[in-house]
Amino acid sequence: AYINRSARTDLEKARAVYVWMTDNVSYNDAGFNSGDLGDNSAENVLKTRVAVCAGFADLFTEIAVKTGIEAVTVTGYAKGYGYSEGDAFEDTDHAWNAVKIDGSWKIYDATWGQGSATEDSRGRLKSSKKFDEQWFHVDPKISVFTHLAEFAYQNFLPQNISLAEFERLPNFQPKVLQYGLFSPDELLAQVKTKKPFNLPEMHAVQPIFQFISAPKSRTLKQKERITIEIKSNEDLHFHLVNELDEWIPFEKKEQTYVLNFIPYNYGEIHISVETPEGHYAVLVYEVK
Repeated sequence: AYINRSARTDLEKARAVYVWMTDNVSYNDAGFNSGDLGDNSAENVLKTRVAVCAGFADLFTEIAVKTGIEAVTVTGYAKGYGYSEGDAFEDTDHAWNAVKIDGSWKIYDATWGQGSATEDSRGRLKSSKKFDEQWFHVDPKISVFTHLAEFAYQNFLPQNISLAEFERLPNFQPKVLQYGLFSPDELLAQVKTKKPFNLPEMHAVQPIFQFISAPKSRTLKQKERITIEIKSNEDLHFHLVNELDEWIPFEKKEQTYVLNFIPYNYGEIHISVETPEGHYAVLVYEVK
């Protein structure tokens, strides 16, 4: 009832459910680490406020349906905690939600939206609670890079992606695809051709920006000039960290950041953005 009072449209209701879930329910680290996942029924999660992904998804579905929107729990494969690029999946390992808004299905993951997980010094999962916007209302063409439903119809795609194709797709989070360097359509078309990907490593970071131009291949040639151009309405600082660990600043012209660079040595090159929390590598290339 509280959600219905504060939200009018289906999108506002879905938003209210997502924000409430990410704020009020925490991941059950102890249960995950012990293998005893406990009672993840919607009723129990509402009472205890801790859950693993199945509990998050089922409570999300129950609250969303009560507000009058169409929502379902989806079980499948996800490139989450413990996943490394290229890993093969044997069993389903995650649950999330699909919500129908204005006639279109979108993907929601409140488990990942409420925070992230790392491995502690004893090799156990340790989660940190921090709201993540990017798992709210995701286009299925974007979510399929990280989430693949067990049943094809729940991927909500015009052309389904097989598990083998999902394993070959780059592990690009929604934020990474919003950078605009690659379109989901071109990558989904490429995975169908079986042509291997050789893409730069890309990481999701907080600031909002878009790549106007940058090399699309992970491998850069020695002594071959590259140009990287980034656009942002935020006041940011970008650097190229070269293979000798020298920090070269981008030149700022109004809302555009530009750098021309010739790599002379073999090794990795990072494009880094400065945030209040520190410097983060957004793009990683390799000079060969």
